[in-house]
Amino acid sequence: PFVSQTDTEVIVHLFESFYRETEDAFKAFEKTLKRLEGAYAILLITETNPDKIFFAKKGSPLQIGFADQACYFASSDAPLVNYCSEAVYLEDGEYGVATADALSLFENGKPKTPLFKPMAATVFSAQKEGFRFFMEKEIHEQARVLTDVLMGRVRDDAVLLEELPEDLFDGIRSLTICACGTSYHAALTGSYLLERLAKIRCNVTIASEFRYRDPLMESDEMFIVISQSGETADTLEALKIAKKAGLRTLALCNVDNSSIVREADATLLLRAGIEKGVASTKAFSAQVMVLWLLTLYLAIRRQTLSSEQLHRELDALRKSHETVRVRPELAEKIHRLSKRYLHGHGFFFIGRDIFYPLALEGALKLKEISYLHAEGYPAGEMKHGPIALADAELFTIALMPKHSLYEKIKSNVEE
Repeated sequence: PFVSQTDTEVIVHLFESFYRETEDAFKAFEKTLKRLEGAYAILLITETNPDKIFFAKKGSPLQIGFADQACYFASSDAPLVNYCSEAVYLEDGEYGVATADALSLFENGKPKTPLFKPMAATVFSAQKEGFRFFMEKEIHEQARVLTDVLMGRVRDDAVLLEELPEDLFDGIRSLTICACGTSYHAALTGSYLLERLAKIRCNVTIASEFRYRDPLMESDEMFIVISQSGETADTLEALKIAKKAGLRTLALCNVDNSSIVREADATLLLRAGIEKGVASTKAFSAQVMVLWLLTLYLAIRRQTLSSEQLHRELDALRKSHETVRVRPELAEKIHRLSKRYLHGHGFFFIGRDIFYPLALEGALKLKEISYLHAEGYPAGEMKHGPIALADAELFTIALMPKHSLYEKIKSNVEE
């Protein structure tokens, strides 16, 4: 008997025992795969075949590229852009063996022809370009990204989403948006826009909950998933459940050729470019922007906005890239301010309306990057418990847009 707390180690011992039986590395690898449960992307090398790499994919991303008499494996385009211009994006259940210049691909014991697809990423986008951190660079890239998101999609008083089939939303009476983490906060933001402007009912659900709760799904419901990578496991499984139930599906994704893009009926690409920072920045902005575009696309189809309202929305859309441009004097002011808040024991981010999901996202960013405790709340909920924690060492960051709810959030801040 063999016991280990590391699943990878189990795979190697399992392979070794099958190799003793078969004395054939490839047959031993096939037998090993049949015994494995769960998700994996495996690369296995063995002394018995030192010039080969055995590989297999199920549930986790894996792609293969060739260049200059060498074979490269990666989980996304980003590491490959310096080496390859095209890649094979493996599907679940595919496995095989690779040498430095050849690839044999199999599924269910039968050979397959590998399909090479061009990679959209560029070497330029995978470098820091003078910034200290990738996250800092990506914050500064947001203005350009939002311009790219709109390119060819907004014309005069029209929103053109040519990637979508003309009849995709025919007969659709409600939307369910499913996502995880930052993408979930973008989905919440989008739900305010979709209900307010396009007048269509919109539910937002966390993918890891949706998967296991035996959800009710209607035939006139559109299932929308959001993922930066297109490989988020819970979101991908939720998408498969919706497809199995016969729902029409739409993906908002940043990576072409990814698993979610291949699975969904239609896709709107985010056009954010490679995002290497651990915490999402420009992809979140792109997600919200694409949801805003989708809202106006549906509002025009459903005729829920007057021409004056539509003109106002499109004007705001076109100017949005200026609002995210990082001004040096503001960046310096924030840098100085941040030093005042290092000694606290926690942060509350509060906002109302569309700024509530942005408060959730702000708190998530602080947790991810600074390892400080932070919570996001709807401003009106502060008095229902959280205010008990308020003291001089608990800092509140209020999102206070100067619109109709300004006075209300001002009173929350005064509390």
